[in-house]
Amino acid sequence: GDDQRDLVPRIDVGEAAPLQIVCGAPNVAAGMRVPCARVGATLPGIQIKKAKVRGIESHGMLCSARELGLSEDHAGLLPLAADAIVGEDIRQHLDLDDRKITIKLTPNRADCLSLLGVARELSALTGVPLNVPATNPVAAVIDDQRAIRLDAPASCSRYCGRIVRGVNANVPTPEWMKRRIERSGIRSISFLVDVTNYVMLEIGQPLHAFDDAELAGAIHVRLPTPGEKLLLLNEQTVVPGPDTALIADDEKPLAMAGIMGGEHSGISGSTRDLFLESAFFPPAAIAGKARALGFSSDASHRYERGVDFELQRRAIERATQLILESCGGRPGPVIEAVALEHLPQRRPVSLRTARAARVLGITLGDERIEAMLKSLGLQVERAADGFRVTPPSFRFDIEIEE
Repeated sequence: GDDQRDLVPRIDVGEAAPLQIVCGAPNVAAGMRVPCARVGATLPGIQIKKAKVRGIESHGMLCSARELGLSEDHAGLLPLAADAIVGEDIRQHLDLDDRKITIKLTPNRADCLSLLGVARELSALTGVPLNVPATNPVAAVIDDQRAIRLDAPASCSRYCGRIVRGVNANVPTPEWMKRRIERSGIRSISFLVDVTNYVMLEIGQPLHAFDDAELAGAIHVRLPTPGEKLLLLNEQTVVPGPDTALIADDEKPLAMAGIMGGEHSGISGSTRDLFLESAFFPPAAIAGKARALGFSSDASHRYERGVDFELQRRAIERATQLILESCGGRPGPVIEAVALEHLPQRRPVSLRTARAARVLGITLGDERIEAMLKSLGLQVERAADGFRVTPPSFRFDIEIEE
C-alpha cells in the first residue's frame, strides 16, 4: 500500500516449516533465493536474535552483501543464483572458507604485484613447475585501427592499442571473476572495467578501456600544453604538470598516462565500441605524480615501481580473449608503437662465487647458484670466477653484485 509497510515473507530455509521474517528490502520478491541469517547467527557486528518488528515476530534476517561483510553493497538483498540449493550453508555456496594471504612488498619487488609474479617466486622457492596462463593471439576480424604517435617517447616507450566493435557493455561480470577481483581488494564496477583489473591482478599489466565513439583520429602520448585541464574518473579536475604525460586524441586530452582515465572518454553502459590500451610507462615518468595530486591508483602504484616492458601485447590479447568470451565483439588488429631506445636497458651483472660465500656466510656451490638464478627467470652465463647474470624485463632492482 501507500504506507510502504515492511513485507512479512515466509521463508523456506530447507526445513519442514517456513520461517516468518520481516524484511524491508526494496528488491525482495517471491521465489528469489537470498542469504538468510537464522536466530543465533553471528554476522559482522550483529548477533541475530528473535525480535519483534512493528509488533510482528521475526525469526532471523535476510541479508545484503554488506551485512555479510562481503562488500559495501547495501542497496538490497544479495540475490543468489536461481538454482542455489535451499538450506545450503552460505559459506559453502559462496566459497567463503577460502584462504587470504596478505603479502607486504618492499617497493623494489613490483613484479610480485600480480599472481603471475607471486607464482614465479613460489616456483623458485619450492621447485614446483610454474603454470603460466596460456595467451593465444586473438585474430582480427575487422581492419579498424587507430594510429598511435609517441610524441613523448621518454614518458611512454611502448603502446599497444586495439579496437573491439559491437560489445555488450551491460553483460554482468561472471561470478568467478567478480569474486576473484573483490577478494583481491578491488571493487567490481562493470564487466569491461573489471576485465582490465582482472588482467592487471593476473599478470601485472595495467590496462585502460576507452569508449571508441568518444575518440577522434590518432592516439597521441604527449606532454600537456600550458594550462591544459583534464577531468578525471574520480571527478577531480587537474592541471597536469609540464612533465606529466597525457594520452590524447587529435582534439583533446583523454587520460593521465599510467595514472587515471578521463571522465569523458571512459566506458559506460551505452558503450558499443572499445579502444583498449596496454602501455609501458617508465617508473621515472610516473613516480610521485599521483601523490602530488592527492590520490593514488592501482595503475600508478605499479608503474612507479616498474611494470614488465615486454608484457603489453600479451596483456591486450588476454583482455580481448576474456571480453569476447563474455560480451562478444569484433576485434581489430593490435597496433603497437615502440621507441626501442627509450625502453629500459638490462645490463649483465657479475656474480663471483667466492664473493657470494663471503657475503652470505654459507657456501652454495656453482650448480645450486645457477639453478636458483635460472628459476627466478634470470639469464645466466658461466664466467671464470662465477657468473654473468642478465636480469629479465620484469625485474627493476638488479644492478649490483649483492
